[in-house]
Amino acid sequence: MQKDFILREIEKIVYSITRLAGFKNAANPEAFIQHADQMLQDEYDLKLNDLLELSIEDFDILLNERNYSPEKLDALAQLLYMYYEPFEANDETLAALQKIISIFNRLEKNHNRASFENINKRNAIYQFLQKNYE
Repeated sequence: MQKDFILREIEKIVYSITRLAGFKNAANPEAFIQHADQMLQDEYDLKLNDLLELSIEDFDILLNERNYSPEKLDALAQLLYMYYEPFEANDETLAALQKIISIFNRLEKNHNRASFENINKRNAIYQFLQKNYE
């Protein structure tokens, strides 16, 4: 039963992320934002703007309090990454990239989860930060 529940949750999240990628690739930012906001509301009980406005400290507190599954954490990181890609050098993007790195660190440290995709994304973030903030 528990395994079936987890698989259904993963399928639902993958479907949502795939739809988001489709909106992003179709250059439909309004549909992307609307779907991202709905996904966050349904899956995380958060609004996109509220999430983006959290400080990194408050974001980490939220993640600790809500104790999301590794799958939900990874989906959240993917959503934030998609939302900000291509990266622009500004305070909002910097805050989001810090949140993504925080999620990747949490996945690795607390859940022993790492993927080549996330490692590549982490490297892209570090290169962007090095190029624009050092």
